[in-house]
Formats: sequence, C-alpha cells, structure tokens
Amino acid sequence: MRIAYLDCPSGVAGDMWVGAMLDAGLEIEPLVAAIDSMGLPGVALDVEPVLRSGIGGSLFKVKIPPGDKPHRHLADVLKMTGCADVPDKVRQRVEAVFMAIAKVEAKVHRQSIDAVHFHEVGAEDAIVDVVCACLGVHLLGLEKIYSSAVAVGSGSVRCDHGVMPVPAPGALANLFGIPVRSGSLTGERTTPTGAALLKVLVDEFEPALVWTPTATGYGAGTRDDPDHPNLLRLTLGESCESGPSSEIFEVTCNLDTATGEQIGYLLDGLLVRGAVDAFATAVQMKKGRPGYQLTALVESEMREDVTQFLLEESTSLGVRMHRVMREVLERWSEVVDTDLGPVRHKVARLPSGSVVRRPEDDEIKRLVEEKGLTRSEVLDRIGRARS
Repeated sequence: MRIAYLDCPSGVAGDMWVGAMLDAGLEIEPLVAAIDSMGLPGVALDVEPVLRSGIGGSLFKVKIPPGDKPHRHLADVLKMTGCADVPDKVRQRVEAVFMAIAKVEAKVHRQSIDAVHFHEVGAEDAIVDVVCACLGVHLLGLEKIYSSAVAVGSGSVRCDHGVMPVPAPGALANLFGIPVRSGSLTGERTTPTGAALLKVLVDEFEPALVWTPTATGYGAGTRDDPDHPNLLRLTLGESCESGPSSEIFEVTCNLDTATGEQIGYLLDGLLVRGAVDAFATAVQMKKGRPGYQLTALVESEMREDVTQFLLEESTSLGVRMHRVMREVLERWSEVVDTDLGPVRHKVARLPSGSVVRRPEDDEIKRLVEEKGLTRSEVLDRIGRARS
C-alpha cells in the first residue's frame, strides 16, 4: 500500500504541501492543466528550487494578476473548483477542505456557513493550493497519509480581520484532535489552509508504522529563517501490511435494551462500515439487568464511521475508544484444486515459519449446496486434495 508521511517541524501551508509533492517527483503539468480548466484569468503556476538553511526544496508559486481580491462565499469557491477537470474523488476532497474552513469561520464569526466571507483562503492562490494538493495526492496514488506533530508557531499574525494570536482562530479549530507543537518558532507556521488540509487528508498522526520509504521531497515556505529550515518534508513509501504488529482501535458500548435481532443488525452494520471484527459479549449490568457489550475493532480511518453508526443506530448514549496493539500473522489467500473444483483458502505463516491453510467458510457452504454433500464430506475431500 502506497503511503506518505509528513514531517511538520516548520508547520504546514498549502504551498508547502504542493511543493513537497513536486519535490518528491510529482509532475507539474497535470496541475497546470487542472487549474487551466478552471478558467482563472491570468493565473499561472511555477516551481522554484530554493535552499532553506542549506537544505534544498521546492517553492511552489501561484502567480495571480494584480488588483483587488474579492471576498468570496463558500458557494463562490465551490463553483470555481467545480469547474476543474479532475476526478470526482479529488473534487470531493477539495469540497471537504473548503467546507472544513467554512465551518470554522462560521463558528468564529457567529454566522451561518452561507454568510461566511472567505478572505485569504478565498483568494485565487489559496484555491489553487487546495486543488493542487488534493489532485497531487490522487496522482501519487497515496492510499494513506500519516503525519508527525505539527508546529503552529507563536506570537501574532496580521490578517484582514486585524492582528490575531497564533495559531489564528481559523486554523486552531481545524487542529482540534491533532498533536501540535507551539512556542519554539515565532510567527504563523500553520495556516488555515494548511490546517484544513491536515484535517481532511491525513489519516493518522504520530503513528507506530512499519514501512519502507522510497522517495522524499521538501516543500519550502516563503520565509527563509536563518537558523531553522522552513520546510515541510513529505516521504513516500510502501507500508508493510503483513508486519508483526499494528495499531487498531477498539470501540465498545454497553446495551441493555437491545433484542437479539437488533444486535445482529448492529454487528452486520459495523462490518459493512469497515470494522475488522465485531462481536457481542453477554454482560451483567447495573441493577442486575442482562445486557450486551458490543465491540468493534477498526482501523483509524474507519473509526468515525463506526462510532457515528453506533451512536445513531444503537440505544447507547456513548461509546468508548481504546488504541491497542495487535500481533498479526502474515496472511494471504490462494486457490487449491480439489476433485470438487477450485477452492479458495486462507493461508497464514506461523512465527516458526510453517504455513497453515484453511478453506474459506463461504466456499464450504457453496459446495454443500452445489454438490448435495454434508459439511463433513466436503471438508474431508478438500483435506485429501491438500495432503
């Protein structure tokens, strides 16, 4: 699985994100074509090699014609990005980024989302940064993105609303739940656009990973600090999914009013929404009431879908989440030829190096129905084929 890891000791901005991808090998031509398809007059893209504290990186530049910058609403921005000739998944991510920004701005200014005026993040260069960042993730084939803790800076920053504390309100609210570092660097280091990109595109922060790096790139910020490299590092690689250990979330809730049919419905729904496993355990609850503890094991990116499903569909008023480590055997599937036809097997390699095989249960059920045999007869004939 192709992944990327962001190192953010100098924070994140939209231009740094795009510059890092270009520095890691992304071609600029598809980005230019996408922006040209939006029909933005006078807008041009460029990338410049630069040094930051002696380390080479790429500075992504969006050239826009001089003049007054209009303050756009969310609908205006989405109309512009909707004209981009990009895949639907890219367009959905772009919309999610601007929706994240709009929700924060609406909360900060006590307005409805539709009434919010985008200032800096509604300018052509910010819009281009978001479209190019989301398109770059797609073009690089990234299935997951991970990140370090994010530097946010310190002090204050001047924007259209006046002098604001760092991180600016428009950035801070999109950093909720994300590990950040503040105080060591002065000035704004993570912009509202950068924070929204992190919120939407990054799957997990500070993970325990087993992976193989294959390429790296450095996206430069416009500021050239004398004693700190103002760079965002993006490292591409392949995850070792069959590694011996991995992190997973255990999501649980207790139910004392659910019927057996409802429990079955919930378990099926959890699996449909990406749970690795889901099960119910009989428990004795307060006041002597019998009940069930519902447990789902989920990868990080599926956690929100699973928790929302439980809160919407079960009678529980809350869920518990624990980050746990698990040991995982290397496993794959293969087809074994038998006198009943080809049968798919689950295969696992034990720590000793020996390999064990087990026919898929769905295959056994299929053969029982097709051949008119008992389950024991099917298993016996499959076993003889393997011996």
